[in-house]
Amino acid sequence: MKKIVLLAIAVALIAMAGWLPVKPRDVADLLPVEVLVLSERDGLLYLDGGNDLAGQGRTWAEAVEDLTETAPGVAFFDTVTHIVLCGDTQTHLDQVLNDRALRPAARVYLGQGNVEADSAAAYLATHQGDKTLQDLQAAWLEERTVTLPPLTETDGRYRLSNDG
Repeated sequence: MKKIVLLAIAVALIAMAGWLPVKPRDVADLLPVEVLVLSERDGLLYLDGGNDLAGQGRTWAEAVEDLTETAPGVAFFDTVTHIVLCGDTQTHLDQVLNDRALRPAARVYLGQGNVEADSAAAYLATHQGDKTLQDLQAAWLEERTVTLPPLTETDGRYRLSNDG
């Protein structure tokens, strides 16, 4: 027990002295991402995070990396509450499910029409789907099929159906 207490004290002292490899970040540099919209064109995935945050790549990881690298600050994915998969991007769902940077409670939708992260965020703030990332991860492991609720955009207006 003494060894554990001494180790904890040593770690605390080292942390206070600034010897641990920690990158300090200014909170003002954080760019919280609330909605991620994934679409595909010409063999590339396009990721729209709203607020001029966008990335592209051949895989989900490449698109996220591109979004992160081109962001004018630090893209903060812990705040993602909605993920919209547009078109045929459901084929990349396994990559999304394996991304540990995303919150398990994030809601997932099948986007129809011209869904954009900025305009969808306002609608999704008051209308939420019934499928979460955690629901899909469990279904994936159990080899069950889950129908995503469609988020439909028509003439700039959104409609959500939880009937799947």
